[in-house]
Amino acid sequence: MKFWFLIAAILTSFSLRAEFLPKGFSAKFEQEYVSLLKGKTKKGSGSIDYLYPSNIRFETSTPSQVIFVSNGKTNWYYRAPFIEGEAGEVTESPAKDGGSVYIKFFDSLKNGLTSNKLYDVGAEKESSQTLSFKEKAAKDFGLKQAVLFFKSAKIRDFSNIQKIDLIFLDGKKSTLSFSELKINPTFEALKFQFSAPAGTRKSN
Repeated sequence: MKFWFLIAAILTSFSLRAEFLPKGFSAKFEQEYVSLLKGKTKKGSGSIDYLYPSNIRFETSTPSQVIFVSNGKTNWYYRAPFIEGEAGEVTESPAKDGGSVYIKFFDSLKNGLTSNKLYDVGAEKESSQTLSFKEKAAKDFGLKQAVLFFKSAKIRDFSNIQKIDLIFLDGKKSTLSFSELKINPTFEALKFQFSAPAGTRKSN
């Protein structure tokens, strides 16, 4: 009996790891960025496309247009001009020189909702789950915790996520509230490449 209980526990753990993060997703989002020290809140909106591992396209449309794209080899960061007729600015860098916190976070979710070498998973709450990052991962990501909120307390998979709170080591908090979440969409071939508009300034 103990043997079969152990096998069942192992299979359950594997299932939580293997099935939680889909191969890819896309969504619209509303973002709130809060500085706990200054008590100020910034709001924005945009879209996100993600393909495991390390492919992301993160675009904000408000309060300003900013695009971050990475294909795991190259990162592009584009800031659109504030005034029509002016030039935007793009920075291109090797992905190994530093990736977005969002890339590292979403890639880490491949471990699922079981404690692992990157984070410890807290007890289930009514509709949320807290991930507490271990010391090495916390320093690498710049994150202390992530709290996943689900639309239904009974369905704890990525397709049921309503919003995510990211709590940074410096006390700031970013909340991403998702809408139009699509699991495993078919992405265009160049989705995770970036071609800057003509006249865009390049910076180092």
